[in-house]
Amino acid sequence: MNQFLRVLLSFVFLISFFFQVSFAIENEHGASVRLRQEIWDNVVDLGTMPNKQPDRNFFRLRIQLWDNVKLNDNFGAYIRLATEPKYYTGPYRLTLDNETNRKRLDQDEVIIDNLYIDIKKPFDLPVNFRIGRQDFLGKDMYGEGFLILDGTPADGSRTFYFNAIKATINIAPDNSIDLVYVSNPKTDQYLPSIHPAYYDKASGGLYINHKKRLAASNEKGFWIYGRNKIFEWLNVEPYYIYKKEDAYDVIKESHINTFGMRAVFKISDFSLRGELAKQYGKYQDGTKRSGLGGYAFAGYTFSSCPVIPTVEVGYVYLSGDKTGTKDKDEGFDPLFSRAPQWNELLIYTLVPETSKKGGPIPGYWTNLKAVVTNLLLKPIKDLSIKLSYQHLWADEKTSDLPSIMFSNDGKNRGDLWAFITNYKFTKNLDGMLQLEYFEPGNFYSDKARNATFIRWQLQYKL
Repeated sequence: MNQFLRVLLSFVFLISFFFQVSFAIENEHGASVRLRQEIWDNVVDLGTMPNKQPDRNFFRLRIQLWDNVKLNDNFGAYIRLATEPKYYTGPYRLTLDNETNRKRLDQDEVIIDNLYIDIKKPFDLPVNFRIGRQDFLGKDMYGEGFLILDGTPADGSRTFYFNAIKATINIAPDNSIDLVYVSNPKTDQYLPSIHPAYYDKASGGLYINHKKRLAASNEKGFWIYGRNKIFEWLNVEPYYIYKKEDAYDVIKESHINTFGMRAVFKISDFSLRGELAKQYGKYQDGTKRSGLGGYAFAGYTFSSCPVIPTVEVGYVYLSGDKTGTKDKDEGFDPLFSRAPQWNELLIYTLVPETSKKGGPIPGYWTNLKAVVTNLLLKPIKDLSIKLSYQHLWADEKTSDLPSIMFSNDGKNRGDLWAFITNYKFTKNLDGMLQLEYFEPGNFYSDKARNATFIRWQLQYKL
């Protein structure tokens, strides 16, 4: 009955939404089509498993339709529909129909990707509300997305939404505080979809009861996030984040509190940015949790040079679980940011390493130290190039990971090279090419092979 009421209320909201469009003082609708091809070579298990993960070569076509309605200066609404079918041309096949059918085509669902209302300064109070399904990207991003970025990591980049209530309190110009509550179930429970996924696995996996898995388990949380411009050259963002992860499959129920701060310093062509977060909490079985994570990057832009190069050097630290403390887990938890950070290839090799904590979902960033050097170039208008070299370590040695892939002795994860270029062909059409290459170190077994990740895309927006 509760599910029926939710669906009924959703349809009532949609009908009301479209009825109100005709009375809007502004109405901005649009569409986006994004075509990607991805090629994975030894990306998940580094080619070590006896029945190794087949290499992948697939196309993905994401289609979005949206309408942004402004009824007056204080009230607006937004809706976006999305789907992303995939077609596999390489040896990998999608297993469908409760593991009895293997197909090249994943038709995907048509889903409500965003659906929210904006209420600005009700009763002339210095607060704005956004209520409903929403992204925290672009101008709404929290810092660099270190801990808050993707509420639906299991479906890749198809969606990023959070089911959320956000209140932004404007204290003074360039100084505000966000109060946010989020609820992200492992499969969508709040809004209907068209053509549910075939795969009918009862638990685990990336398809559950004809629904695409969106998160590791049912997740809830809230945060208080400050944005403060102290000086023209200094921005400071303190925050507190609480997250609860429900027990599901191999995942244990846990509660975790994170206190942190991000700062950005910029004078002329020199910049310095960093973030530090400390975590405390516990699992339901009584095991204590603690973690420490952060990064710092220094950059300089040679603005007088023709290609406007920017050089960045940075360090990343994410604590690992110590093998000698059985009643405590010191591993860093990425919270709501299981998405590409400093590279994309490594998020998939993390799956065999972290599946007991995060399920079969990429991007559980933990137990990592890295030195990152980036070179950013702008050779011509509308073209950008990024070159990156990264040396990676583990913070702690492991002891119980599969020995066929992991050495359980070394800490050197290896070396990663990345090349990313973006070009804007026209106002509506842009493209990108991404190449990443990883050479594993002694953190992995002697059987580990080099891995390659390739992606290109074209995107057209109306």
